[in-house]
Amino acid sequence: MKNFENKTALITGGSSGIGLAVAEKLVALGTNVWILARRQNTLQSASQELEKVKLHKDQRIITIQADVSDYSALKIALEKAIAQYGAPDLLVNSAGIAHPGEFISLDHQVYDDVIRINYLGTVFTTKIVAPYMVERKQGYIVNISSLAGVVPIYGYSAYAPSKYAVNAFSSILKTELAVYNIKISVVYPPDTDTPQLEFENTIKPAITKAITESGGLLSASAVADTIINGIKKEKFSIVPGTEGKLLKAFSSIVGRVLHNSAVRKAKSK
Repeated sequence: MKNFENKTALITGGSSGIGLAVAEKLVALGTNVWILARRQNTLQSASQELEKVKLHKDQRIITIQADVSDYSALKIALEKAIAQYGAPDLLVNSAGIAHPGEFISLDHQVYDDVIRINYLGTVFTTKIVAPYMVERKQGYIVNISSLAGVVPIYGYSAYAPSKYAVNAFSSILKTELAVYNIKISVVYPPDTDTPQLEFENTIKPAITKAITESGGLLSASAVADTIINGIKKEKFSIVPGTEGKLLKAFSSIVGRVLHNSAVRKAKSK
């Protein structure tokens, strides 16, 4: 996708974090943006911020209150918007949660919540929107994964598998939807300065903190810039940050190093 002006983008998780940062970049490029999230108050605040960066006065900033893990309610909300404004040209699946903790201690409900929002939320939204792209024989879908979905990290037994699933889903979509001229990108952000990370840092096991603190930190704006550039180049894998690129390129080696380090730290507790 070379040109974003006058296109329409739907961004799940668009009221904060990476989703909001991508929304801001797109609005500034002249895109009509729909942001979808669960909380009306954050949607309203985000909408007000997006209004300030519009390239054209007639650009549409639409808020959609919905839960991506609730397929029936999500379908109703999205089809209502599509009936009124037309189908989006670009879908960014950014809605997600993370809840670090050691497997033995984590409640089983955490696993259910994380997989339903991070993975099934991506599948559900795509399932609703993709048929409109197929009908037009064009579209672009961006799925936000994580470097934790490439390299296994101590303390992310709930989060990482949900992102591994997003990776596999994206690869299969790339093959199945290519015949309809629908492009797919999957994004692997490192730790990013967002409200979600702030929450994670309050509950991370000490070993997880020690591992992740050495990985660097990117701003949501910097991640969004990389995503926009990746879409322009129609890159399947989008990896923000130099450290992130090295981590993904040498994931098997890094995985062994992190495993050995985590085991040593656990034994010394």
